[in-house]
Parts: sequence; structure tokens; C-alpha cells
Amino acid sequence: MQWSQIKTVFIICFLILNIFLVYQLINRQGEEITYIMEPSREEELEFNINGLRDLSDDIFTAPLLYAQNYNYNQEATEDLAKLQSQKTVIVDDYYLYSRFDEPIPLNSKGFEEVIAENIYKGNDYVYWGEIDSARVLVFFQQVEQPIFFNQNAVMYIHLNAEGAMTQYVQTRLSQAGEREEERSLIQQYDAVYRLYHNSNVLQTDDTITGARLGYHNIVSLPNGEQLLNPTWDIEVNDEDHHFINALEGHIYSQNEDFFQENIATFIELLEDASDDELEFYQLDDDQDELISILRQALVGVYKNIVEVDSE
Repeated sequence: MQWSQIKTVFIICFLILNIFLVYQLINRQGEEITYIMEPSREEELEFNINGLRDLSDDIFTAPLLYAQNYNYNQEATEDLAKLQSQKTVIVDDYYLYSRFDEPIPLNSKGFEEVIAENIYKGNDYVYWGEIDSARVLVFFQQVEQPIFFNQNAVMYIHLNAEGAMTQYVQTRLSQAGEREEERSLIQQYDAVYRLYHNSNVLQTDDTITGARLGYHNIVSLPNGEQLLNPTWDIEVNDEDHHFINALEGHIYSQNEDFFQENIATFIELLEDASDDELEFYQLDDDQDELISILRQALVGVYKNIVEVDSE
């Protein structure tokens, strides 16, 4: 074969190789451009949701809690008998209703101090918010952390038009059994991540305005106990709350009618209670009158809640 022919073959081979390399380079650049144009799920979250930098980077731990309904007539007889300036009735052992002899202003001292001084175990409850339409303050019981939206661990304080306390109803839980070991929890950022990517409740430009640890009832056991699970309360835009299991990361469904249904339960208990299910404290007579006053106030609260919800 002549040298000129050999040169031609080499030139053709190098040309083919160069074409192949250029083709590979173009494909590689296309892949890199495509990768850059598609943000990660973390970048998508951080681009669309505000307030993430305010979340804590700390590692939190908490135990599962076993709890049972608190029996006022067994556990609190002496304390209830010492309550000042109020008349109290316990219904079916687990439900406390109390009416103040005179309205008690909340603005004369610190908010928490007034409640602690005048309400049974008042300092065991944390303020959640106000039902404006019914002039009712809502509190959740704390057992190490707040217990969110549990009908057996809640307190409602009724206010008059001047903002003074007139009566309250209360339930509470007590811990059962030995304390569980601490467990590692998902971080606050992870809770928001799951809330954004696994549900449709967060919208573009929403702001995370708070994150706090509490408990949520995941199951009621046959013996009457409850199993309470560590839970993240993620507050959005200073008003909406979403609850995420702090161990497994799933999102709890919310009962939008919780307050309405809970108040209805307190009313039904008063209406249906037999004499042997009622235990009065600081009251020797006019028991029927006290029941009637308590019931009327609760019915008014219920109607106000229903009217607002139906608008």
C-alpha cells in the first residue's frame, strides 16, 4: 500500500474519532444543563417556603407516654374542697365543671398567675388560643409537653363581656406505668419537608412561623390508657397548625370540628348524668341550679361556635 493511501486512512480514522468525541462532549454538556435546570427537592422547598432558617438544628429526643384519665374524685378530693370562691361538680369522675361566685378579672395580675391561683391545677395547662365568637380561652394540658387536641386533656375558660373569668371546664390525664426510654426525633426541617412534599397544605410563599414539640394520641388502648406520641406542631403564617409524627414523620389528619364536638360532649354529660355520677364540692344545696347555669353557659358557647362555622 502506498504511503499516500496510508495517510488517507489515518486522516479518516482521526476524523471519525474527533466526530465521536465532539458528539460525546455535546451530550455531556446537555446532561449538565438538564441537571442544573432541575432543582433538588430541598432546593424546591427552600425556594417556595419562607422561614426555614428560623428552624432549630438541634437534635431532640422524647419518650412515648402512656396516660390514663385522671379520676378527680379519687385523686383530688382534698384539693377540690379547698378551692376558693367557686362551686364545683365532678361528672362521671373524669369531668370537672366549676363556676366562680364572682367574675375574676384577668388583667389585675399576670395571666398565668391568676389562672394558677384560681383554677385547679391551672399551671399544668398551656394557653392555645381563644374562640373569639364564644369568649372562651382554650388550654391544653402539659405532660412534659403540650398534648394537642385531646378531649381528655383540655380546659375551657369562659369570659364575660368585660373579659373576666366566670366558669371553666376541664379534663386531664395522668401518666401510667413506667417512663419509656427517650427516642430520637426527626428534625424540625424534616417535618416541614414532609409537610411540603407529602401533602398539599403548604402553598408557595407560605411562612413557617413556629415549631414546637408536643404529644398526640395515636391509639387508645383496651384498658382505657392512651399512647401519646411525640409530635411536631408546625405553625404556618401565624395561624394554621399542622401536626407531624416526630418519630415516623407521617402527618396527622385534623378534626376541624374538635372544639364544637368537645363542648357538645360536656353538655351531654351534664344532661345525662344520674345523681350517683355527680359529686359536688363547696356546695350544700341548689345543686340543680348550678347544673342549669353551667349547662346554659355551655349551650351558649356551642351555639356561637356553630353559627360562626356555618357562615
